[in-house]
Amino acid sequence: MAVVLVVLAAILLINIIVKYVDFLEFKSYNWATFRGDLINIIPLVAKDGRGYRRLYIKNESGITLTVAYFAKDELRENMRVGFRVKTDEVDFLSFIKRRFYATGILVWANDGTGPKLRDKIYALIASQHQETIMQELFGALFLALPISKELRDAVQLLGSAHVIAISGFHLGIIFGLLYACLKFPYRFFQNRYFPYRNARWDISLIVFLLLGGYLWLIDMTPSFLRSYVMGVLGFLTLWRGVNIINFELLFLCAALLIAFFPHLAFNVGFILSCFGVFYIFVYARHFGDKFKVWQSAVIINFWLFLAMVPISHYWFGILSITQFACIPLSMLFVLFYPIETVLHLIGQGGILDSFIIDLLSFKAYSVDVKIPLWLLIIYIIISLQSARRKIFMLPLMILGGGFFLFLRT
Repeated sequence: MAVVLVVLAAILLINIIVKYVDFLEFKSYNWATFRGDLINIIPLVAKDGRGYRRLYIKNESGITLTVAYFAKDELRENMRVGFRVKTDEVDFLSFIKRRFYATGILVWANDGTGPKLRDKIYALIASQHQETIMQELFGALFLALPISKELRDAVQLLGSAHVIAISGFHLGIIFGLLYACLKFPYRFFQNRYFPYRNARWDISLIVFLLLGGYLWLIDMTPSFLRSYVMGVLGFLTLWRGVNIINFELLFLCAALLIAFFPHLAFNVGFILSCFGVFYIFVYARHFGDKFKVWQSAVIINFWLFLAMVPISHYWFGILSITQFACIPLSMLFVLFYPIETVLHLIGQGGILDSFIIDLLSFKAYSVDVKIPLWLLIIYIIISLQSARRKIFMLPLMILGGGFFLFLRT
């Protein structure tokens, strides 16, 4: 393990040096041209009452530029745009995160060379829904597309942001669906042409190849990238007889990804995804064999919800009693996701829209609560101890549940 970590540290250092050279080239001009796709437009109001739009532009290298745009030009998502940006407003940390804000001047905008595969699929999804919020919801669920503040606030009130962000939860469901779909045709050909082959190995390998294509389609979404890499590593280690409920495997996966993609160390989705798996492993280590499957399905969702509350509230502030709804919603999502997948494939994706809109429209009392960095560090230290001794799970649950006392103040 020590040798592996040294190699990964060397790879990380090389990647940082390469990024710094790119940064110096970027900063060699007072103004630089940034070309990319307009992936999101958010209308806002400035303090002086003027309306403006916050634009998110992503280039071919995966770097996202944020621009406050006050002009009235007609801009649409998926347009190809070119901005002149002030380089002195960008520091190296922002550059290595691959997300930065800078003052920009629009140079040109056009419809590009034609819609990409992702855009074509989204058009098919959106055509099955009348409400914009439903188009956003399923665009996020299936293609990891950005969502509006309205939808983000709605899912946070329900504690269900984790089911919107494509991650390991979705990977498990998709893997199961694809495996089930491929099992019968594979068995048919196996019995006739290659009975000596291992069906589980071959089908799993095919599914991971298909999931790799899906990862490319959704633009290497960090949380799904972590899930995919860990899934592949877990698949390989499982065939070698190694227990995949392994904290070292999780750490190795995170270290490997950060070494090759340094910006992931600053990506909230990636960080939360890693912690989510960590807490699942904690439960599996101490209680995995203590309950029946259906009992564990309930308990682990309750445990995961409380354990993740302090972590998530370092970045996200909304706190409401309705967030407990995420426990039954997470369990129902295992059925909801494949059902909606099938409905969209047959062109009937809008059948359940009225029920979903009613759910998202539900309003409840909420407060804004964020924890300081020092408390987050203490919480993480206790969390690491919980991997060794289950007694440390108790303070995690108490701290997670204690957050809801803020609703009484």
